Amino acid sequence: MTTAARRPRVDPVADGGVADRSGRLGPSHHRTRPRPVRAHLPFSSRSDRTKLIMKSDSPRVAPLQIAVVCDYALDYLGGAQTALLQEAAAVVAAGGRVVVLSPSSQQVWQQVCPDDRIDHVTMPARWTLPGLQLPVLRNTEGLRRQLQTILVERSIDIVHLQSEFGLSAAAAMAARRLGLPVVHTVHTFFWQAPRRGQFLIAGLVRRFHRRVTGLVPTSVRLADPRADSALRNMTLTVARQADLVISPSAHQAERLRTAGLEQVTVLANTVSTLPEAAPLTDVVAPLKIIWIGRCVPEKRILTFVNAAVRAAERLDPGQIQFTVAGDGSQLAEAREIAAGHRQIRFLGRQDHDRIGALLADAHLLALTSRGFDNQPMTIVEAVMAMRGVVYCDPALTEGLAGPGISSPASDDALSDTFVDLVRHPEQVIKASQAAAEEREQFSPGCHAATLLKLYRGLIRSGGRGIR
Repeated sequence: MTTAARRPRVDPVADGGVADRSGRLGPSHHRTRPRPVRAHLPFSSRSDRTKLIMKSDSPRVAPLQIAVVCDYALDYLGGAQTALLQEAAAVVAAGGRVVVLSPSSQQVWQQVCPDDRIDHVTMPARWTLPGLQLPVLRNTEGLRRQLQTILVERSIDIVHLQSEFGLSAAAAMAARRLGLPVVHTVHTFFWQAPRRGQFLIAGLVRRFHRRVTGLVPTSVRLADPRADSALRNMTLTVARQADLVISPSAHQAERLRTAGLEQVTVLANTVSTLPEAAPLTDVVAPLKIIWIGRCVPEKRILTFVNAAVRAAERLDPGQIQFTVAGDGSQLAEAREIAAGHRQIRFLGRQDHDRIGALLADAHLLALTSRGFDNQPMTIVEAVMAMRGVVYCDPALTEGLAGPGISSPASDDALSDTFVDLVRHPEQVIKASQAAAEEREQFSPGCHAATLLKLYRGLIRSGGRGIR
């Protein structure tokens, strides 16, 4: 039985002086928000600035100053990084001002920055977790003070967390000291660990997360496998530090509420640029299906390639063409499975700027994950390119009501779906035309307007919090 999560305590041993032995926060971390001390404000007080932000009919509406915080390397191939960067671009296009705080270097930032109006501050990591390419920053008093200085100097109005490790935990505490509201976007609540060694992995996860965040982990039973549950409790522990949690999907939002979070809202992901594309009116052979993402077990790349091989062997040459765009630990094995089949090509990792064009050149996107994804960015990108999506996870709903073509998850069943689509291409055309009608819900203007409204609501209420 799932029970409501208890409010996590700050770990009294992870960083001396943060909490007393009972786990209660010291004066600087008390729930009562102190009056912030801010430097270089163009207003006489923060309350004056807040009034100006909220007064929509004012000829001098102050743009919101937003700090986006991410523990992850921004050049790592992942949906969370793509989602937060595209969201930041949408917000600055709508008049907000955004600074991204991450461990990535300025050189990396120049490579991934989607809009020159977004600022970036490098928060150097001491080391990187091997295998996962996760930069590690501990939530220390020094880091919190550094973040406070940045938030004050940049007149930040709201802090938006995009991850669940040390930098995010420190930013949440720094924001609390300054009386700033905190938002947390949960990019996935469906962490999965290897099936073997679950007990050992669970213990390591809890100790590692407590060490880097300074927070006592929640202990809600969130999945049957112990390690999966421990991983999901990492997200829950940090999410409970926020005043508002955003989930890009309804099914994940429901799981977060069941875990004990109260203030959860759904806001689908967006992309800031629209590819040159048009809805399909016919399908000229070969039927072109593209798979995009990390070539890792949870994305089920091998299922896709096995199904593609079997479909290609059942059809005549020239009837179907498969493309894989991505990199990861299972890419070599996927190439080996597809060896000798000219209908399957591998492009390797692609810059995000190319994804829209690749989708527009294809007839259909294949999304083979099951039980892992929240709201994949590839769905948003496919819909914006006016292409349908073959998908295997019945929990996914956003963007799939019309553009989605559901398929059973097994290799053979997915192969049957591919063959059926070749023989009945009208399904592909219908999905593409439905995608053209769904574009607006994912548009950058719609996304930014909703997000800015949420920000202003938190500022108006003083960030009541769910801790």
